[in-house]
Amino acid sequence: MITSLFAPVAYAQSQQDDTQSEDDSISYRIVQGDQEVSVEPIEGDVPVEEFYDYRYPYQSRDNLSWGRAFSSQGTTQYQQEDTSILMLYEGPNGVSLVAVHDKYYENAENGTPGSSVSWEITGLPDDGEWAVIDDDYDWRNETTEKDDIHQLAEDHQAGAAGNDGEPPEDVDARLSWVWTTGRNDGMAYRGLGQDDVSITIDPAFNEESYHRYGDTRRPDEDPDDPTEGPEYNGTIDDWQVITATDDGDDFRRVWFDSLEQDVTIETVDEPPEPTVSVAGPETATVGEEVTFNTSNTTDNVESYEWTVNGTTVESTNESTLTHPFNETGTAEVEVTVSTADDQTATNSTTVEVVESEGTSTGQTPGFGPILALVALVAAMLFAVRRSNT
Repeated sequence: MITSLFAPVAYAQSQQDDTQSEDDSISYRIVQGDQEVSVEPIEGDVPVEEFYDYRYPYQSRDNLSWGRAFSSQGTTQYQQEDTSILMLYEGPNGVSLVAVHDKYYENAENGTPGSSVSWEITGLPDDGEWAVIDDDYDWRNETTEKDDIHQLAEDHQAGAAGNDGEPPEDVDARLSWVWTTGRNDGMAYRGLGQDDVSITIDPAFNEESYHRYGDTRRPDEDPDDPTEGPEYNGTIDDWQVITATDDGDDFRRVWFDSLEQDVTIETVDEPPEPTVSVAGPETATVGEEVTFNTSNTTDNVESYEWTVNGTTVESTNESTLTHPFNETGTAEVEVTVSTADDQTATNSTTVEVVESEGTSTGQTPGFGPILALVALVAAMLFAVRRSNT
């Protein structure tokens, strides 16, 4: 990156209270065409400015960000040569969208040539702010030639040190970066901890970017001249998503299919927790078929699983169960519903199973009175015999 003798600003210092996301249960995805990636934020205990760790020389050496890297040194474990990475970071100030282009090397000659990238961004949250714009100089002297161009809409300048002009119509920001061998560029925008985020990036990598080294800063003035500064005119060959895995202990990479197609970062509406209730009789008799119904059930149920005393009833996968009971006692009837998104809910009821009326002695119905009659006849015959003797 070109160095100049004017005072830069490394990043915007947030004055807001340290707050976590409004809702820790918010989920995110990044979509490009038919490709959809579920994204878990990288979590950390430091603000995103410190996570990104942009180094620059225009400050006291006592400042932790002093250096001559003009690059992100805090994200090196995620960086790869000739690759642009996109991730979410959740720190004490909330969730931020973070991007880093290319890989930083302490010894710049060990790296690959830099390149150029331009992003036109829409859908930035109104109450968000730029935590890092690499390189975000202070625009103190508008005639000073700079390698990066940042054009920010009036409503989306919070946290930025300055503005190179209005972006194209209906665009919240145009960020255009150029960097040299062994260095990188990027940004961090804080304020994604909401449930209705939808940010779209219209990318332009390499020769397609808004400006490239050697074009006197604007493509609409002089044409590109890659021979003037080959260390700036390498290429970005891959675009990746970084997502946390294993409860944040690790991460994985997902490659976008295209360097040209728009990408959207958005929150995912979490479906409500499924519910189900079971209605049925409180008592039943042995051998009787009894019907149980589900109620207060989630609309998007795909399957039902019924059990009686823990044994699955294989004959049904419906919202209604008809079942006979073969022995007395208390029986538990339970149903588990499953939704299309693999959520489940379970509920149960109990039924008291008794013998049918008139069978409490265990004798065959009608057999008791016969025995009584036989006994009576026998007693009468015995009495007659005694009287004759």
